[in-house]
Amino acid sequence: MDSGKTQRYHVRRREFLNQDLELPAFVIAVIQDTTDLPDDEDQRWKWAQAILDLGDCYKRVSFDLNMSDPEERANTLHKINLLAEVINEVRDAIEKEVESRNARPHVQDHSHAAVA
Repeated sequence: MDSGKTQRYHVRRREFLNQDLELPAFVIAVIQDTTDLPDDEDQRWKWAQAILDLGDCYKRVSFDLNMSDPEERANTLHKINLLAEVINEVRDAIEKEVESRNARPHVQDHSHAAVA
């Protein structure tokens, strides 16, 4: 990039996944916007950042989001669409399961009960 220009991003987020901020689960997503990068010989646009990292309390997964050529871009788009589809299915299933479990009045939560 020219020293006078600020890099632009379609997405640039780093979030903790747990409501308890002491737990380290996270998501990092960065997709650099290459719209204004010139089609010059060094092809900087080809190597712009495309990052998706997920971590829970013990493991980290980093996805290869290669966008350097048409085949890699098609594969990356397929990969992220499939991930989104599966994640949405899991979210929907969890919502149903939460409703089901919350509707059980005969099941008591003893996780906060005092020990005698």
